[in-house]
Amino acid sequence: MKTNKIFALMGFVGGLLFVVGDGLLYWYAGNSGNGTDVDPLWAGLPEWRFVLSFVLGFAGMILMLPAFVSFYRMIAATFGRVLRLFTAFMGVGVAATGFLHFSIGALPPITYKAVLDAGGTAAMATAVSQHWIDVVTPVNLCLILFLCFEYIVHFAAAVSGKLGLPRITCLLGIVGAAVVGVAWKLIFSGTAAEGAYNGFESLGEALTFLTAFLYWRKMENSGSAHS
Repeated sequence: MKTNKIFALMGFVGGLLFVVGDGLLYWYAGNSGNGTDVDPLWAGLPEWRFVLSFVLGFAGMILMLPAFVSFYRMIAATFGRVLRLFTAFMGVGVAATGFLHFSIGALPPITYKAVLDAGGTAAMATAVSQHWIDVVTPVNLCLILFLCFEYIVHFAAAVSGKLGLPRITCLLGIVGAAVVGVAWKLIFSGTAAEGAYNGFESLGEALTFLTAFLYWRKMENSGSAHS
């Protein structure tokens, strides 16, 4: 149980790295998009932001892999085959979303700036970056679909009460993150911080693993009490 608790906490930290990585991509004045279109404002942003975002995406994914094991063990200990199968599908998203999520986010602006730095025109930079987006987006969306199993399983497990945690724990996932994201966009609309609301999907991933941490901590404390 202690190992599972540590694994789950690693996933929570990995999700927070995702949030920071998203912030580096989207937190700048004039951005209100979702990263699926070329933004000419990329030309004025330092390249290190996009490179660091890419690195944080990989680091977060590495931390989430053992966290997925912890999450799966939690579901296997409390639910039947259907939810375990859904959790297995979730693993595909966890294993790959760090790569493609940050590819779609970081590589287009890196490409855009690279073309400009090589002497290309803004039109050339836009065309090359948009081509990259068009190639990666369908695969990225497919992997995000797999990741949605994470949110489905988490919500179903939390509201069922079988985890032995308060049902309000369902907010420690995509539901709570979505509420925070909408509030963030409304509060910071028209400011440089507005674009950062795109990172709250990653916050949902972090909170999901926090739920697993709370479950294993409860189980560990319960075992100590019985001993």
